[in-house]
Amino acid sequence: MLRAFIICLIFISIFSLLFSIEHLAYEQGYIYKGILFYAEKVLLAEEGNPPRLENIGFVYPPLAFLPFLFIKNYKIVSPIVSAFVISIFFIYLSKHLEKKSYLVVGFLLLNPLVLFLAIYRFEILLFYIILTLSISMLIIHIETGYSFYLFIGGILFGLTFFLDFRSLFLIPFITIAIFISAKEKEFSHQLALIIVKLSPIIFFALAWVYLNWIFTGSPLTFVTSPYSFFKSGPIDTNILIAKGNFLKSLSYTISKLLADMPITLPYFITLLYMRKYRMFYILPMFMLYLSPILLVFLSIYFASFFPAYYHAVIFLFFAIVFQKFLCEKPTKMLVISFLISLVFSWILPLYSKELNEKHFTKFLISGKIAQNIRDYKEVANILKKEQCKKTLIDDASGFPIVVFVGNPRMFYLPYMYEYYTVLSYPKAYADCIVVDKSSDIDKISQRFPEAIIGHINGYYLLYENKKFAIFKR
Repeated sequence: MLRAFIICLIFISIFSLLFSIEHLAYEQGYIYKGILFYAEKVLLAEEGNPPRLENIGFVYPPLAFLPFLFIKNYKIVSPIVSAFVISIFFIYLSKHLEKKSYLVVGFLLLNPLVLFLAIYRFEILLFYIILTLSISMLIIHIETGYSFYLFIGGILFGLTFFLDFRSLFLIPFITIAIFISAKEKEFSHQLALIIVKLSPIIFFALAWVYLNWIFTGSPLTFVTSPYSFFKSGPIDTNILIAKGNFLKSLSYTISKLLADMPITLPYFITLLYMRKYRMFYILPMFMLYLSPILLVFLSIYFASFFPAYYHAVIFLFFAIVFQKFLCEKPTKMLVISFLISLVFSWILPLYSKELNEKHFTKFLISGKIAQNIRDYKEVANILKKEQCKKTLIDDASGFPIVVFVGNPRMFYLPYMYEYYTVLSYPKAYADCIVVDKSSDIDKISQRFPEAIIGHINGYYLLYENKKFAIFKR
């Protein structure tokens, strides 16, 4: 009973911390737009015209959308999910690290990169934690021989696919590790272990391929679509240069690991303790421990990577979990490395190419953050005030407006069958038109180039700011 009370208290405390930080940033006009993206897609799936499941698109891992189906207030989705996941992580750690688990959770909540993921990128935090637990279950199986841990680890590894499609990159690596760990067994036994571990993720991947085929007409829409998860992130020139080239990708991976070393130092210090294991265990243990590095390398090779510092968080999770397997209690060197990591977690993100984590870290230090949703809110308020019954918009960039208005049936959106008919002659259909003047891919500005200078035939310019222009019939 006391343990359950402590866990509930930890959940409430973590949620309160995360929500308080997010609320302070939101009051200053900032929220990570990915939250609004997920919220809009779920809103369209439930209340769109027509409301269809395929409005989610089938090009992103679906578990990122799932919480928005049950929690209607998009501002608390990430804090609730993250608080729950971190609490589960605490439960796992408490069984292995006992009282030290409190210090570990405290360390994580002092790290701005963990806070950034917990408040705005819950799907990445969830992916990192589940992948870490999945690999640790495999290690426990190797140590004990109990198939239960292999089965649970397989289910967890399967779930990672629905959070990040790149988990497929690890399948060959894990297959080899399992094969080597059971090299003294018969081949049929080795094959059985591999099936137990990998069948969930293979099943989930094939099911996703089938759903893509049924709903979109192509089994690989989630890979080939221009809006694919693999193509959705910002682009870095160095990644494009390394794409598809083994040596350049390896070189960039090494340079990235060295650049992140002050934050990921505990991960590399933990490697020193592998000497405790007999040769039979060292190789598969070593291979599994290198999973984060392999994930980074293959993400770079396939150009689905952006050099953000929050990628270092998975290295910290691996160091925290593996130190129990590799040493009975943290050494002085390991403790110092965690302190160094914490210090540099506050410094290096200030120079990050990933502007969201950069601005968020500055916000935690200064209490001030640049607004990024004010223009969208202004447009949404005007559309509601002017009572525009039907508004033509391209939600490729205008999705926050749809969320802030809250009624997707008020819009003509690109997924609708009649959208291009309306776009060809909007006067017959749309009361208002919203044009994104700053976007090169906005379908409306492409159709009406003079909209950028405030003219659309049959409409007058109602309002404009630096980003948007609103026209009314």
